[in-house]
Amino acid sequence: ALRETGFRPSIAFRDGRIVDIAERFGIAGDYDFANIAVWSGKIFQHIPQRKISFIPVLLDWIAEGGKIGGLILNQGKWFNIGSSAQYVEVHRVVSSENWSPDFIHDAGWAARIAKTAMIDASAQLRGLTVVGADSQIGAGAILEDTIVWPGAQIASRSQLQSCI
Repeated sequence: ALRETGFRPSIAFRDGRIVDIAERFGIAGDYDFANIAVWSGKIFQHIPQRKISFIPVLLDWIAEGGKIGGLILNQGKWFNIGSSAQYVEVHRVVSSENWSPDFIHDAGWAARIAKTAMIDASAQLRGLTVVGADSQIGAGAILEDTIVWPGAQIASRSQLQSCI
């Protein structure tokens, strides 16, 4: 999937096909990769069994006449979640803008404290702290700008700041 991000585009897209990436073949980009892909099994024989970027593999595929389709997905809200700070920022946007994806119809999906979370009365939740379903926060714990995943257990007297 491709999208317009406002950053320098690197994917050249013509007639439903990706024809260049990063101008290797001299074609300027129109879009950015949205990190959503469906791959044919044929491509995997071209990928070495070591850690590499898949971009050179795709460029070689294009050079050999391989076809890479694409779909432009500009609608909706997109988030880059490549770091813990970005992950926390998504939670901040959801909370401050009361934002919800169109496909979610449960009004309580983004509750900052899940109904099934067990939080000791002496625990302190500060800033943007989100507590997932079936999680437990122990006595005297102090959590600030922290995301507690569903089922997690935070020990008594823990002090967490900007944690996931």
